[in-house]
Amino acid sequence: MWRSLALVSLWLFAPVALAVPSRSSGGSAPLCNAALALSGMRAATGGASWDGVTEIVAYGRATVSGLRGSARFDDDLVRGRYARRFQIAVMGFNAEIYDGSTIWVQDISGGVRPNDSPYARQQSVTNAYLARRGYFGERSAASVTCLGTRVANGRSQVVIRVQPNGGSPAELAIDAQTHLLSSLMQRAPLERSVVTYSDYRTVDGAVLPFLISSGTPKDPADDYAFAVTRYELRRNVRNGDFSKPVARVAARMLGGATSTEVSMMLEGRQLMVWASINGRPELPFILDTGGHAILTALAAKSLGLGGTGAGKSGGSGAGTISTAYTRVRSVRIGSAELLDQPFLVIPYPYSFYERGKRTPLAGILGLEVFERFAVRLDYGDRTVTLTPLSTFRDPRATAVPFTFESDPDVPMVDAAADGYGGLFGVDTGNAGDLILYGSFLERTGLDARYAGGAVIIGHGTGGTNTGHRETLRTFSIGGHVLHGIEANFTKMKTGAFSAWTQAGNLGFTILSRFIPTFDYSRQLLYLAPARRATPIPSNRSGLAFEKNEPAAFDVIAVKPGSAAATAGIVAGDRILAIDGKSAAGFSRADLVGIVTQAPGTAVRLRVLHSGSTREVTLTLH
Repeated sequence: MWRSLALVSLWLFAPVALAVPSRSSGGSAPLCNAALALSGMRAATGGASWDGVTEIVAYGRATVSGLRGSARFDDDLVRGRYARRFQIAVMGFNAEIYDGSTIWVQDISGGVRPNDSPYARQQSVTNAYLARRGYFGERSAASVTCLGTRVANGRSQVVIRVQPNGGSPAELAIDAQTHLLSSLMQRAPLERSVVTYSDYRTVDGAVLPFLISSGTPKDPADDYAFAVTRYELRRNVRNGDFSKPVARVAARMLGGATSTEVSMMLEGRQLMVWASINGRPELPFILDTGGHAILTALAAKSLGLGGTGAGKSGGSGAGTISTAYTRVRSVRIGSAELLDQPFLVIPYPYSFYERGKRTPLAGILGLEVFERFAVRLDYGDRTVTLTPLSTFRDPRATAVPFTFESDPDVPMVDAAADGYGGLFGVDTGNAGDLILYGSFLERTGLDARYAGGAVIIGHGTGGTNTGHRETLRTFSIGGHVLHGIEANFTKMKTGAFSAWTQAGNLGFTILSRFIPTFDYSRQLLYLAPARRATPIPSNRSGLAFEKNEPAAFDVIAVKPGSAAATAGIVAGDRILAIDGKSAAGFSRADLVGIVTQAPGTAVRLRVLHSGSTREVTLTLH
């Protein structure tokens, strides 16, 4: 699954919840002793051989999403700094480096950003504790608890939970026979992550793993597999090994331009821009703060670009989709150009890229654009302005700070729903309502306070997402108080909308009320008043639909008491024609425009129901 490749400590980092630890039959006391287990691990890994060692460096081969390359892991045993560097075919370079105060991420586009959200800061405390092996001698600096024993892969393991002061918890699974670390589990924003350790060998008296894999409980090797070929045990720390990465220069302005203004398309509320790949005619792309550079498989084929590798990507849906990678020489948006960029190639279904008779959607442009250009969105004038971050000057507007964490990658701002504050992802790819996440709804009691709203079924990478629509009294951001905001209350358990570290996700219905400008170099979102209002019409039909093939729309839900329900349309029906014209001539965005017309508008539909066709008329409510 795509995410930042560099995750954790050299020989102990990761999340695993494979089995429930056993406990004594007489009560809740676990059948193990944490101090004994950790002292046994210290002895088994070399004991006094570690005296005087201040830095460990591992070099080796790495496999990520079916692609091969090299990796280097560094751990500072004195201060807990660490660095994870990957050089992978087609993807290029990727790194995560903790310099003692900030976690820096260099993604495969070459851009650099901090992971500095509250969760990321807690994680950095834990990662530093693990990197310096604090559990061997810093007992007062952490809560250390033995959770019991379990059997995994036919072997007995002792499970130790450590939580450094000010940090997040992690679980160490120690092999009961060898006393060596088998895995480490941490809870990430979207799911638990697992790093497993095996093939231990002795190096200068120290016992170290020569195979390290990172993944999730569902797929333990989903992120990377690192086969160590050589270790260095140093007695002097090289501070340069833990410095902030240097961003790769991969952007320029053409023709002496200082900024570029291009047209914005809004189709079914979805924000799109036109971009040229490798000098070819322009294609439409979603511009998405929450996305990476992606080509649909159809677009990649039309551009003569083949994909290699075999990975997975997730998004707002509950599932995942397969991915490959390719490399693009040039991406031009107006006079702005990105150079030598890796792209994911994803076999999206027809419902993702269809635009009726118009040019199909080619993919997504995201992080690689926002990391290099200040991006100004004027929804009223339908324009997008890109200015190099190096020359961008602050506009006269409300400045709202934002932070990042590892997954998902959207910038996050402090905002409040009905006065309840939390971190909200700012997602220009969100064409729907403000979204409130289940953990936030439960924590604030908002879910119990609101009930009975219409069911919402959304779409994104990984499939559908569900919730119910409610109208908030207020939503506050950057000192601006908005009233009567419709929100999607979702309780998704997987996918980007399940993040327990965040309150929700805001996109079109909030951003379009302003002229927002994103400045990733200063981590500021500027909100200027909109010069003209952007209409946000409601679906007046009661239909939830998608287009999975050219000839018809599939009805996936019908709101009780709606125009569609009155006309006798039910989930499972198919819409074959609209106002006497074949459905093949309409995109999903076109139908959204039709069902959001004024109340009283009549819409004629030809509907296929249980093998028979019939003509119905919807009178929009």
